[in-house]
Amino acid sequence: MTPNRIVALLTPLVFAPLAGAIATWAADNLPGVQVPQSALQEVFIAGALIALAPAAQWLHGWQKWEQREADAAIAAEAADAGLEEELEMPPSFEDEGFEDFDDPLLLEDEDLILAGR
Repeated sequence: MTPNRIVALLTPLVFAPLAGAIATWAADNLPGVQVPQSALQEVFIAGALIALAPAAQWLHGWQKWEQREADAAIAAEAADAGLEEELEMPPSFEDEGFEDFDDPLLLEDEDLILAGR
């Protein structure tokens, strides 16, 4: 199971209630903290929400990372495909039946003068 699935599954089922319980216990038992019994439910909810925020940020970052990985894989495949296309040589003149083709750039200077160019 991937880490993002573990976080998505365990946060609302385990981590958030555990954080709420710890916050409630701390509000009820720590010396110097005076929280009325009627406010312990709000402390529990606040503790649970504190645990949900980092989990949501983790999942957001994980999705961004997966998107970057997918984009990199697509770019690598495109680069590989482009490289294969570049390696394919175009047909040569001999293959196409242009054996007698005279390229004006390859002609000698005398041939250019005779051709009137």
